[in-house]
Amino acid sequence: MNLPRYSLDNAKVIYFFLALLLVGGLISFGQLGKKEDSPFVIKSASIVTRYPGATPEEVEKLVTEPIGREIQSMRRVYKITSESYYGLSKIMIELDPATPADEMPQMWDELRRKVLNIQPQMPQDASPISVSDDFGDVFGIYYGLSAGEGFTYEEMRGWAQRIKTALVTVKGVQKVTLFGEQSGVVNVYVSLSTLNNLFITPSEVIQTLQAQNTLVSSGEKLAGEMQIKLIETGTYKNLDDIRDQILTSSQGRQIRLGDIARVE
Repeated sequence: MNLPRYSLDNAKVIYFFLALLLVGGLISFGQLGKKEDSPFVIKSASIVTRYPGATPEEVEKLVTEPIGREIQSMRRVYKITSESYYGLSKIMIELDPATPADEMPQMWDELRRKVLNIQPQMPQDASPISVSDDFGDVFGIYYGLSAGEGFTYEEMRGWAQRIKTALVTVKGVQKVTLFGEQSGVVNVYVSLSTLNNLFITPSEVIQTLQAQNTLVSSGEKLAGEMQIKLIETGTYKNLDDIRDQILTSSQGRQIRLGDIARVE
């Protein structure tokens, strides 16, 4: 049976376009961009505030509700959920799923401005409001830093920070975070019975250490055309300075801190 010529011509055209689409699809797939750790945007943030000593009802009334009312006026807010515990307030804010990814930094900046506006209205003993919006961070490479004997934690921390400073300038690196840092602390071990015998309270020891190590502006002095900057001394430079701190009892007796306490 002979088919009409126009049917054969139509079939050829259809097969030609199918072949063209197949070849074009293969070429496009080969040129498709690929990433091992592709970026994605999480449109949620958490707001945490601590209010030590407060009941859940007090936290809800004095902390959670004022913050919630303030951030409700933000653009593109989709949902706000909150939880109030003993001494702790947690608020989760979710933005509209249709929010463009390139607009997210601006939205989080707006959220932080709202938080700064409400901060002065927080109770006196409440902590600063903490905003976390980095849930979508992806770490593609982990490095472990180790050192042999003779290196202190402070030296290792310094080298880690130098490496971090160099890595953030590498093209394609968005964020570098250090984990396991050993922060330096000073521990003062003192017997409460010894303090009682000397008529000194632990709060007086704390206040003395805090006041001694406070940086204050001592002003300037004009001497003709010269401007002389006055610098206060007396801040702690090492552990021996802390041990040499003089404590004064309520009876006027002076005691060296290192004689009654162990400073490490």
